[in-house]
Amino acid sequence: MPSVKASKASGSVRAASQPYTMPPSPPASSASSSGSLHLLENLSRPAQTLYNKMMSSMPEGHIYTQTDLTDLVGISDPLKLMGLIQENMNMGLVRMLRQGDDLCYQATKKEDAEKIQSMTKDEAMVYSYIEASGTEGIWTKTIKAKTNLHQSVVQRCLKSLESKRYIKNIKSVKYPTRKIYMLASLQPSIDVTGGPWFTDSELDTEFISSLLSIVFRYIMSESFPSEDDKPIVPIMSKKNNRNSAKNKKREEIVYDQLSYPANYDAYPSIAQIHEFVQTSGITTVDLAQSDIKALLDVLVYDGKIETIDHGMTYKAILGSTVDDQPSAEASEFDSIWSYGPFL
Repeated sequence: MPSVKASKASGSVRAASQPYTMPPSPPASSASSSGSLHLLENLSRPAQTLYNKMMSSMPEGHIYTQTDLTDLVGISDPLKLMGLIQENMNMGLVRMLRQGDDLCYQATKKEDAEKIQSMTKDEAMVYSYIEASGTEGIWTKTIKAKTNLHQSVVQRCLKSLESKRYIKNIKSVKYPTRKIYMLASLQPSIDVTGGPWFTDSELDTEFISSLLSIVFRYIMSESFPSEDDKPIVPIMSKKNNRNSAKNKKREEIVYDQLSYPANYDAYPSIAQIHEFVQTSGITTVDLAQSDIKALLDVLVYDGKIETIDHGMTYKAILGSTVDDQPSAEASEFDSIWSYGPFL
């Protein structure tokens, strides 16, 4: 569970393409005595040049159009170019992707290509759809529908791939009953894990409650003048007002607890609140500004703070406290669940 320290006051995207084709198995001669597949040795020199340029000219994972590849290797003959692409695809070094109506190509690391070549045809097909799901992962039922394989075959492939540590099973906060898989080397997206608000796929209400309290206390400390900053404004008591002439000399002075003036412009912004949370050491969890915004939304919803300057800064509402008994309609935990900024 994320930890929160006491505060003194009163911080990957789903693949755009889908698998389009699977390479055939490599020739048996491509395997060395050590079991490692020397894939480039099975390519012609021009095909090797194409692969090396695809890997070196742009960052890993870059997607090329046919025009890009024509410019990259200077081959204008489309049939010759497609022959070189097909050589690489046969060894799993290049894969074909569809983006809209266009066919595109992406180079694969040799290690990953060797991994795919070691799989059966069914395993490679299942793996390709898991790979294409990126950091979102893919449901086993979706895999079955896309591959058109029998359920037992899909399960066998998943078990084999998982035992080789090519893929892993993950839990989704949105679909806790679904069995979802993604590549073992990737980290699930926030949409899957729920971000910092979830521990073991469970909403961490204790962590959220602690942060709400700390953030509220910080905003409160910045919303009203301290004792040294309060302006001295005399207000005659009602008792003395009734006999003001008679008791003028004995007049008592009452000092009111005033807020900042209407033109005050130093209420904390999201950036300032985020900086406070990150630098004060109140939690070991790395929170983004969007996470702080979720906390602030709950405090606004619960009537503890309000937005100032068209939502640019925040101010505590006079009379609200962190220990207020929440109403049946707007409690801290009711708002967490019904308002939903953490889901």
